[in-house]
Amino acid sequence: MTDVSPIIHPVEVVSCFCFCALISAFASAFLLAQTPARSDEVLRVGPGVTAPRLLHKVDPQYSPVARADHIQGTVVLQLVVNEKGRPTDITVISPLGFGLDERAQEAVQTWEFAPGMKDGRPVKILATVEVNFRFPELWFDEKTEHQRTSFNLTLQRLKRADTSKTAIDRAVKSMLDLARQKFPPAMYVVAIWETNGEHVAKDPEDAFALIQKAAAKNYGPALYEIALRQIEGRDLPKDIEKGLEEMRQAAIMGSPQAQFYLGNRYEKGDGVPRELDRARRYYRLCTVQGVALCQYRLGGLLFEAPNRLERDYVQAVALFQLAAEQGLQKAKEIASTETAKLTPAQTNWVNTLKTELVRK
Repeated sequence: MTDVSPIIHPVEVVSCFCFCALISAFASAFLLAQTPARSDEVLRVGPGVTAPRLLHKVDPQYSPVARADHIQGTVVLQLVVNEKGRPTDITVISPLGFGLDERAQEAVQTWEFAPGMKDGRPVKILATVEVNFRFPELWFDEKTEHQRTSFNLTLQRLKRADTSKTAIDRAVKSMLDLARQKFPPAMYVVAIWETNGEHVAKDPEDAFALIQKAAAKNYGPALYEIALRQIEGRDLPKDIEKGLEEMRQAAIMGSPQAQFYLGNRYEKGDGVPRELDRARRYYRLCTVQGVALCQYRLGGLLFEAPNRLERDYVQAVALFQLAAEQGLQKAKEIASTETAKLTPAQTNWVNTLKTELVRK
């Protein structure tokens, strides 16, 4: 275990603890005091307010899939350390996936702290915890991971309804800095801002240039934008064949928009041969990313398949339920009707599939 002394951030006090453990992999965590987001009872470390002090911790474990694939990276959690020194309200604000988000939450939930204090009384402190998963024997790109984490935290700050103007300005500056570092997701976000005149001056020309730069680095959403422009002949010469090839590359690089776009075209035979197997493959890619419309459309193809097998039916119901839970009305109607028809064994099967169909 290594203790890191409190450090002072230019804007706010940040108290930091580092814990290191070798398990077959490396895990560490940092506790950072943040501006309160819930109520006046949740405080930040500052004059007259002391930080929580760690008393007991449990190291996070690698999930089997993450260990097998040698996944490395950082999960960032937000939590409140309450007056009894217990972590509560734990949420993921920068996910890593592959089951590691859940493993980080499970570990941090068991930690015990001496609570933060104000005027001699224990108080609630809002904090973030960074849980780092590493294999010591493997090289890891710390710079890119820092950029990814910073990007996710910046997006979280911008999305919060209670974010102050000062905090928004800092977040915008952080995003612009990441874009200047040529971090593709940040270049893409700034391009969207410049397209809409949001947070920055409207500049469609520079926005398109940023999208092209992000696409050149194989960033999926930017590739999707380039592909769509080629297919539609907007900003680029119209070239449907080249655009579809670019769209396929965008889908491979993880763009759910591209995955749905191609699934839809192959399902309908729109400008391409009607190939339902290929449509299902594309829908499945965005299904595992939790896109409700992809879940619904994939469910529909399985549900309506000729000579449908039981496993296809059960999977279709699981997909309709997943889409319904995200508020998709069409999925709610089918899920309600079909769920009532399930046997107890099929119900258990559906519940198991729902945990497997979405990437964790």
